Amino acid sequence: MSNIADFLTTIHLQTYAPRFIEQGIDSLEDLRYERDLDGLVEDVGLADADAKTFRSALKAALSGENRRGEGAKEPTKDDLAAAVKASLATSRARQGLGEEASAALRDRVTGGALRQSGARHDEGPQLSIDETVLGDVNARMGLATGEEIEKILSAHARQDFLELLNLRDVPIDSLGKVEWSGHEAMRTNEVAMRCKLLSLRLDSSRNMHPKAPLAARAVQNALDLMSNKETRREILTEAVRRKVDELRASGNSQFQGGYVTLTGIHYGSGATASRTQEENYVSKDVSNDMPTYDASIHEAPKDDDDNDATAHRARDEIKKAPKVDVSSIRAKLASKAKKPRFM
Repeated sequence: MSNIADFLTTIHLQTYAPRFIEQGIDSLEDLRYERDLDGLVEDVGLADADAKTFRSALKAALSGENRRGEGAKEPTKDDLAAAVKASLATSRARQGLGEEASAALRDRVTGGALRQSGARHDEGPQLSIDETVLGDVNARMGLATGEEIEKILSAHARQDFLELLNLRDVPIDSLGKVEWSGHEAMRTNEVAMRCKLLSLRLDSSRNMHPKAPLAARAVQNALDLMSNKETRREILTEAVRRKVDELRASGNSQFQGGYVTLTGIHYGSGATASRTQEENYVSKDVSNDMPTYDASIHEAPKDDDDNDATAHRARDEIKKAPKVDVSSIRAKLASKAKKPRFM
C-alpha cells in the first residue's frame, strides 16, 4: 500500500488523491520525509475532520512499516550491485541504447556502484558513479549525435522537458483528466539518472561537437528545474496546457473549453475553483534559491566586429590614462629620508 491513492482509499479520502499528487506526493515514502506536514495538509485543503483522520492513519501506517522493517537485514554488496545493474539497465533501455550494451555493462558492474543521499521529490539527489561503472558507460555508450544535440537544445528552447529527457508524454485520458501518479517525471531519481547518462554522452572531453557543451548545460538546467517541487509543478502544468492545445488544434471537440491545470481540464464550478486556487497559490519554499530557466544557453554569441570594437575602446581608455612620473616620486621620497644622528 505504498501508493498514495491506495492509502487514501482505505481511509475513504480518495477524493484528495489528485491534490496530493499535484503537490508531488506519490507514495507513503514521500510523506515519511515530508518536513512540513501541516503546510501540506493546508495546501491539499483537508477539512479538519479529514485532516485528523489522515494524520492518525498515516502515523499508524508508517509505524507499521517500521515494525515490519525491524527484522530486515542490512543490504549486502551483492544486493547493491543488483540494484545498480537493474537501474542502469532500465535507464539505458528507456533511452534505446540497446540490450547488448546493457548486458555487457551488467557483467562488469561491481557492488556499491551507486550512492544517493536521502532525497525527496523537492530536493535534487546527489548521485555519484564509481570508476567501474563510469569506465564501462564511457567505453560502451555511444556519444550523442549532432541530431540528438539539436533535439536537446530545441526542446530546452521550447521548455519541453518531457521531450528533452525522453520521458512519456502527458498522461491525459479521453475526459481530459491527467493522472501523474507513476509517471517518471514525478520520480526525481529517474530524472537524475537520465540526466547523468545524457551528460556522459555530452561530455566535452569525448564529444567534439561544437554544441555539446551547450546541450550539457541544457541537461543540467533540466535536472535543476525538475528536481525542485515548485518548478516541476510549473513545468508539468505548462506541459498539460501544451498537450491540450495540440489536441484542440487537431479537432478533438471533447477538449474544448474549460480551465487547464496540472491535473487536467476543469469545467463549471471546478474551473472556477481551480483558477482561484492557482491565483491564490503561495509557494512554501522560502529559501529564495529556487532554480530558474537558463535562457542564456540560446543567446547568440557576439560578433567578431563587436569584440574588436570592445578591444579598441579598452585600448583607447589605456591611452587616455594619465602618465605617472615614477622618477620624481622616488626623488621626493629620498629627500625626506634622514640619516640617524649617531652616523
